Amino acid sequence: MEVKKVGVVGCGSMGAGIAQLCAQSGFQVVVSEINDEFLKRGMGFIDKVLSRSVEKGKLAQADKDAIMGRIKGTTNTKDFADCDLVIEAAIENLDLKKKIFAELDGICPKEAILATNTSCLSIIDMAM
Repeated sequence: MEVKKVGVVGCGSMGAGIAQLCAQSGFQVVVSEINDEFLKRGMGFIDKVLSRSVEKGKLAQADKDAIMGRIKGTTNTKDFADCDLVIEAAIENLDLKKKIFAELDGICPKEAILATNTSCLSIIDMAM
């Protein structure tokens, strides 16, 4: 399966960074947050990081605009329905992550890859 569209659940530091790098790599990206305030903050973080690269001459303004154009922010998890890969980057709370994966399992295509960006939780516990 070829990955064309990537979903990222959570637009905090890790989620924003993952979304940015996926978009920089040419993927269409959908990134979600629990509310508009957090989403705006995360998208602003991505914009700020890319703007810094433009200021330092490491990235052209047109490239920054193209990268930002590949990222769609949302508060609706149904927007992951056509993603080939979804990376969960929510806070380190096992019950929350289990809930997210249960929801994604019902939304995403059956062949979609569901991944996590956990730093301390058991993947086995998350799967149960």
